[in-house]
Amino acid sequence: MTPNFIQMMRAFIEENLDLILIFVTFVSLLSLIVFISINIKLNRIAKKYAALMKGAEGKDLEEMLEEYMGRVKQASSEVAAVKERVDKLEEDMRCAVQKVHMKKYNAFPDMGGNLSFSIALLNGENSGAIITTIYGREESRVYLKPVQKGESDFPLSPEEKEILEKAKMQAGFSHSKIEL
Repeated sequence: MTPNFIQMMRAFIEENLDLILIFVTFVSLLSLIVFISINIKLNRIAKKYAALMKGAEGKDLEEMLEEYMGRVKQASSEVAAVKERVDKLEEDMRCAVQKVHMKKYNAFPDMGGNLSFSIALLNGENSGAIITTIYGREESRVYLKPVQKGESDFPLSPEEKEILEKAKMQAGFSHSKIEL
């Protein structure tokens, strides 16, 4: 820098010293106002943070999160155990009687009343049995015919064929149907 420039700056400052001081004072006041505003906002954030860190029963957020994660892990393991039990029950239920259809009818035209009946009892794989009771004046007879995958190796009466087909069409564990 040349000595001439320094002298010019010195002369400028001396002539405008009062304006420069007012400008510096204004900038200082503005800085003070911004500082106070930022400090107030920071205090609010600090209070919210302290409230967040101080949870229920005097626990802080970290303890609460750790406790929550422990509960989530425990619940997950319990859900897995329940799922295993449900899967086992579903497997076991395939063998249980799920489809039932029954029909009452008059086996002999000369006898009054629908005292004979046939009932189909099937599992989820359409296997099970058909039980038929034929009621007569002198005697009654009961027949049991096994069913494998919706078919029977024994000859079926028209009533037995009907109840077998209707039982196979049912969804598992639906309401049983009795036809009169």
